[in-house]
Amino acid sequence: MKTVLMTALLISLAAFTSVNAQDDKPNWAEKFPNYELLGEKKVDFGADKDTIEVGAREGRYVSLMIGVIEGNLEMWDIKVTFGNDETYSPEIRAEFKQGERSRQIDLPGEARVIKEVTFKYKSKLKRGKATVKLFGKPADAGDKPGPDKGEWKDHLPRSDEGYQLLGERKVDFGADRDTIEVTASEGKFTAIVIGVVEGELEMWNIKVEFGNEESFSPELRASFDQKSRSRVIDLPGEARFIKKVTFAYKSKIGQGKATVKLFGRPAGVDVRYPNFKHLASRVVDFGKDTDVIIVGDSKGKFTAFMIEVENADLEMHEIVVTFGNGKQHEVKTRLEFNEGSRSRKVDFPGDARTVERIVFKYSTQGRKEGKATVNVYGKE
Repeated sequence: MKTVLMTALLISLAAFTSVNAQDDKPNWAEKFPNYELLGEKKVDFGADKDTIEVGAREGRYVSLMIGVIEGNLEMWDIKVTFGNDETYSPEIRAEFKQGERSRQIDLPGEARVIKEVTFKYKSKLKRGKATVKLFGKPADAGDKPGPDKGEWKDHLPRSDEGYQLLGERKVDFGADRDTIEVTASEGKFTAIVIGVVEGELEMWNIKVEFGNEESFSPELRASFDQKSRSRVIDLPGEARFIKKVTFAYKSKIGQGKATVKLFGRPAGVDVRYPNFKHLASRVVDFGKDTDVIIVGDSKGKFTAFMIEVENADLEMHEIVVTFGNGKQHEVKTRLEFNEGSRSRKVDFPGDARTVERIVFKYSTQGRKEGKATVNVYGKE
């Protein structure tokens, strides 16, 4: 059994991950085999507080996960009530679009019976209903490798998840403390993940030292089986250089060696679209039918782009991309967006190139007034 012991950390909006922006009923049971559904609640957008009753269900849980379907909402003031009437309130406030779920929320102390979970919320749509689902990870769930953990070598963060390897260290089970050095050339980072292969160990007293000599110690104690990884550890403040990460540990085997790998999420990586970089946004007025998004060639070179639409539905057509050298590329497609959805990846012809602007025509779907936000992401 993996036991993760921690106090509350601020889980920022960046800690939330979309399962599929265009799938309002994702198959979470398949994606997260370590979790089981504890309960769900259809929430009325006319209210602002609700409770999911777990009841006298047998079993103890070490972490929770929350998912939202059939609507968009903002959630805060979450309170978990345990079977012994103690409570825990993770410091969390986040916006969910339909089909999105939270990251793992670890519970303090040992595995617990859960009585209920209460939360405050508000709708971004002002009408209708959404369904909030509560999932729990049982104490004896282990770590079955599912799609969310990455069905690939060592189950460690992949580059296509937005992470890069910062360093690794083969640790000797005769020691109890070690350090992974990171060079400033690696860049600035907003989060880290720790992975272990070739051995089993327990880790605690993790200390991250930044380039400006400041440090951060997440209150984390975790047991790693071979080929396992930690949760995402968000770094405080702005993106920053990492100088080194020091940690205390002990072996669960008693002899041999294990390799500890350190991964970082670079600044500018959108956790929803880790392969893409945000280029620009434009609020479009439904009184018009043509608009321009200025990108500028200082953003870098790209091989493809993707469009996301927020706050309204619209149909986009006659898209013309102007590159940094003045040449143009007409995208021969017609894109229909529901609020909060995104397009497929649209490839550019030839090699990677800079983008100067994108011009497009559009029409609303059933609305004659209001505004929508169009976001453009580029693949480097």
